[in-house]
Amino acid sequence: MTVTESAESKTKSKPKKARYVGTKPSTPTTRGVDHLALVTDDMAETMAFYTDVMGMQLLHVRRVPFAPNRGQPPHDNLRHYFFGMGNDSLLAFFEYPKGLDHSDRDLPGGMQHLAFHVPSDELDKMVEHVKSHDVDVVGPVSLGGRFWSAYFYDNNGIRLELATSLAGAGVSNVGSILQTEEEAREELETLFDDPKDIERWLKAMPLVEEPLA
Repeated sequence: MTVTESAESKTKSKPKKARYVGTKPSTPTTRGVDHLALVTDDMAETMAFYTDVMGMQLLHVRRVPFAPNRGQPPHDNLRHYFFGMGNDSLLAFFEYPKGLDHSDRDLPGGMQHLAFHVPSDELDKMVEHVKSHDVDVVGPVSLGGRFWSAYFYDNNGIRLELATSLAGAGVSNVGSILQTEEEAREELETLFDDPKDIERWLKAMPLVEEPLA
């Protein structure tokens, strides 16, 4: 069954509306991702991948000088290009010299993968578009419940994910991942031995009366 077929089967029943238990989702001072800065050693190839395969637009191109003592890249006059990745968020790349070791996404501090949200009725089409550029794609696969994803790698070896939820058009991305107290408690009990710690975190989380799936 495709994501589209799964979504159509869910629309036959009335979408659920989240009923919160205790704390509701808060609005932090941060507004989301301003820009995510990654590293490539081939900017031209990266430009082609993210515009042709991912459908993003190149928005800004510049060079950045080396600036010590603030965690800047350890190279001078680097290319630093920005792409629009939707929802007023930017994806940026620095171009490092060729011949450097690649990072390990499966070590602490690494970025295991980058997931882009795609509306459920667009995921199958997006996957076919990526495949049309001779990119190997795993999925879409059901991750259980309302979540579906597809996985592949960009030209730099960065693992990418196209993610969606079948919770319904009226449910936000944040709203789609909210859990019941029972679901959250079951996991938190594997992390904390002290019941007070578990209760403290449950009290801080926005929980729903029943799963949206």
